[in-house]
Amino acid sequence: MASESTNKGWINTWEEGRSPWHRPQVHPMLEKYLDKVIAGRHSCRIFFPLCGKAVDMKWLADKGHTVVGVELSGKGIKEFFQEQNVEYDVSPVENLPDAELYKSKDGKILIYKADLFAVSRDVLGTFGGMWDRGSLVAIDKEDRERYVNLMASLMAPDCNYLLSTFDYDMAVMKGPPHCIPDSEVRRLYANSCHVDFMEKDEDPAEKTMLKQDRFDELIYILTIN
Repeated sequence: MASESTNKGWINTWEEGRSPWHRPQVHPMLEKYLDKVIAGRHSCRIFFPLCGKAVDMKWLADKGHTVVGVELSGKGIKEFFQEQNVEYDVSPVENLPDAELYKSKDGKILIYKADLFAVSRDVLGTFGGMWDRGSLVAIDKEDRERYVNLMASLMAPDCNYLLSTFDYDMAVMKGPPHCIPDSEVRRLYANSCHVDFMEKDEDPAEKTMLKQDRFDELIYILTIN
């Protein structure tokens, strides 16, 4: 994502009711590695880039954490609050004329309707945790370094950044979701983060949906260098 045509395609996908990447349950890798993300903290500020309507956000908020997401589709954001039965307010965002902030009444969930590359540390602040599932893999190849720089700028010194990427046969499919193997993850984050590989897991649902013989989900935890 990033180009005008890509952004328009993303919005159209939501408007047409096509969101095959959406999981109705909390992602098992977030459940598995949450303790490593939280690292003993009772309340953590957690970032969701390209959050869609991920149910993970409500799950974390219910545990006492504050969740901040960025999503381009207003329809996706509204569906999240409606489906999770969370009351919210909408307000403009200072210095971002095309953006809106959707905020739960209890202040635990904040979702910015905005282009991800239009936001910054000045707008969002910094985070003690991140859950990057379906975001990096959606970014156009030419914008990956820009994306990584943004993510690094949003990391607090004690941030634990949980990252999910995919590895598959690019001769069969070009993406999105894009193939980002281990070598590319390490190249992208080499200058900003320490990269810890957690595990490789075959995702049978994605494998079937995308008609791949091999479709691996790679899980990492990144910390600031």
